[in-house]
Amino acid sequence: MKILSGEIIESAAEPHLWIDAMEVALQALKDADYKTPDRMHVSMDANTLLIMPSVGPDLFSTKLVSVFPSNVKQPAIQGTLILNDGATGEALAVFNGAKITAMRTAAVACVGIRHLSDPMSQYLGIIGAGVQGQHLAWLATHERDLERIYFYDPSHQKVVEFMQFMHKHAPHIEVAPCEDEQQVITNSEIVCTATTSKLPVIPNLEDLLLGKTFISIGSYKPDMREVPESVYRLIDTVWIDSELAKLESGDLIHPIENEWIKPTQIKHLSTLIQQPNELGFRETRLFKSVGNGIFDLFAAKLVYQKAMEKKLGFDVAL
Repeated sequence: MKILSGEIIESAAEPHLWIDAMEVALQALKDADYKTPDRMHVSMDANTLLIMPSVGPDLFSTKLVSVFPSNVKQPAIQGTLILNDGATGEALAVFNGAKITAMRTAAVACVGIRHLSDPMSQYLGIIGAGVQGQHLAWLATHERDLERIYFYDPSHQKVVEFMQFMHKHAPHIEVAPCEDEQQVITNSEIVCTATTSKLPVIPNLEDLLLGKTFISIGSYKPDMREVPESVYRLIDTVWIDSELAKLESGDLIHPIENEWIKPTQIKHLSTLIQQPNELGFRETRLFKSVGNGIFDLFAAKLVYQKAMEKKLGFDVAL
C-alpha cells in the first residue's frame, strides 16, 4: 500500500489534469456504475466531522474530514482518504485528505470557471485567502490567462500566506491584496468565495455585481451564506455540483425560502457541460459547490495512477 503525502498529491499531476478529471467526475454523478451515498455530518459545536464514501466500477474511496474553522496553527480542514481495489477490496493507498480536498475542490470550481466565465477574463477575485482560496487561485491560472488576482481576507496571517503560496505556485501572476470585499469585486471579472461566513461576504449592490461570474465554494451548512440577494436577482440559473447542495447550503436554502429563486432555477453543472446552449442570456452567473464523494474518488484515482507511473510515495505493508 502506498502512503501519499500532500506534497506528492500536489506534484503528481498537472493542474489542467485535475480540472479535466473533475469535469468527468461531474458527469459521472449520473452514471449508474458509480454509487456515492450522502455524506454523513457529525457536528461537534462549531466543528464538523464528514464521512464521504464513493464506489466506482474498479475502485472505491472513503474520506474522513474534520473541519475546525477556528484553527490558527493548523489548517481548518484536515483528513485522510483511503483508496481500495474494487475487485478485491485491498487498500491501495492512503492519502493526505486535506490536500485531496483542497485540490479537487479548486478543480471543481475551475470547471465552473471554464463553463460560466468569459474565456477572455483576465482578473480574478478571491474572498477568503485560506488554504482553499489559495488552491483555487492557483488552479484558476491554468484555466484562464489571468493578468492579476485581487484578494481579501481579514486575517493578516492569511494574506501573507496567500501571497507566499502564489509566489511559489504562480510567480508570473500579479497578486493584489485589497482593503475589503467591495474592492475585490470592483476589480474582478470572476469572483470566488471560500469562507465559512454566516452572512454574505459579497456586497448587496446590483450595479457592482452585474455581468460577473461568481463561484461559491464555502457555505456547506444551512446557517452559512456567502452570496447576497442581489446576485440571485441578476441570474437565470444557480449551477450546482451536487444535489446535496439544496439541503446543505444556506446559499440555496435561504434564497428559496425567501423566493429570490425558484427550485426549477437550480441545475446541475453537468447539464451545461453536455448542453452549452443551456447557459441562458444573462451575463451574471453563479456556481455553488458543496463537494461530493465522487470527486475524491476521481482525484484519488488520478493521483494514484500518476504515483504508480512516476514511482512516487512510500510503500508500506499493514
